[in-house]
Amino acid sequence: MNYLYKILKLIKCDKIKTKYSHHNLIYKRGKKFVFSVDCSGLVEFWLKKTNPKARGEVYNFLYENRTVDKSQIKRLFSFDFYDFFNFIGDDKCSCWQKLSFNEKLKSGDIIAFINPNKKGRYGHVAVVEKELYRDVNKIVVKIIDSSQIKHFDDFRQTKKMGIGCGIIELYMNDEKVNYVCYCPDEIKERFANVARLKKK
Repeated sequence: MNYLYKILKLIKCDKIKTKYSHHNLIYKRGKKFVFSVDCSGLVEFWLKKTNPKARGEVYNFLYENRTVDKSQIKRLFSFDFYDFFNFIGDDKCSCWQKLSFNEKLKSGDIIAFINPNKKGRYGHVAVVEKELYRDVNKIVVKIIDSSQIKHFDDFRQTKKMGIGCGIIELYMNDEKVNYVCYCPDEIKERFANVARLKKK
């Protein structure tokens, strides 16, 4: 998590510029770095820098389970994390532990969402900073992500949005997420899976 905290600190100090983009490019403009990434681009970049073996296990799953040729898999998407989190178990992966939402979420856990009603199943993926509250039907969690949508208590102010930290609400039914509230005007039907990186 320290790597993500460092990025957030540099964004707040205006030493890194950020914008939400599917290009997933990190480049230097003048004296500042620009992080032009989407949600899965940020999570993949973080894993590449801090736990490349865990990232590799996601790719190995895709190589074995996607119908396209291995050479066509260029990057990870939110639905790739969602499918991988469905697959993992203690006997299948050395780097990942599958969780259920009846367990308390901890710093560094990764939540992957899909839109069940949209072709392509596009959704979102985010890293947990901490769980703030829960009851039978609701979990409130602070996350770090790259988003087009502002969250509760979010420092992202620009139209370009991008990397930031904020609070979202997960609404449960039978211990499964079926709605996510990103902010007061953004309540979406979503399915979700969650996983934890094992300690090295």
